[in-house]
Amino acid sequence: MNREALEAGGVDVQGALDRMMGNEKLLARLLGKFLDDKSFEHLEAAFASQDAEAALNTAHTLKGVAGNLSVTTVYELAGRQCDLLRAGSPDEAAALMPQLGEAYRAAQDAIRTGV
Repeated sequence: MNREALEAGGVDVQGALDRMMGNEKLLARLLGKFLDDKSFEHLEAAFASQDAEAALNTAHTLKGVAGNLSVTTVYELAGRQCDLLRAGSPDEAAALMPQLGEAYRAAQDAIRTGV
């Protein structure tokens, strides 16, 4: 596991390992599953169709997945989207998509390199 590559992509490796009782193999396996997760794609679709309820549900799912794996930047941005959607500000939440997309792709690239 290349910790430096993962950290550079927004993964708090030590935080994730603490959550997984130090099991690097488990972390590597779960990070691999992050690559197959479709939450970000579904979030893009929800915003494209202007479905605020679906966007909230999907942002919440993405936040949970990212949080469990300590993909911190994705977790924080998805959390901000959830807060904005709950506050009735879907346009502001949608405005975070470019930044979230960048963080999501950086995390995916880091996982491909670091695991």
